[in-house]
Amino acid sequence: MSRPKGSKNQQAIATPDTVSFSVEERIKFIADLIADRIAEDEADGFPLLKKIQEAENAPRQQTA
Repeated sequence: MSRPKGSKNQQAIATPDTVSFSVEERIKFIADLIADRIAEDEADGFPLLKKIQEAENAPRQQTA
């Protein structure tokens, strides 16, 4: 079976390397991401915080 025309020159899709973190490193990494996102939200006038507060105050629907 022949390959599709032009497929010879295509590069393979890159796969990301796996990174191993200790438990402490994972916690710090996630905490840094959260802190960065909070600072970004603060700089933008807290749109994310407002959305969260609106969602908390919205009436909840009960499911059967």
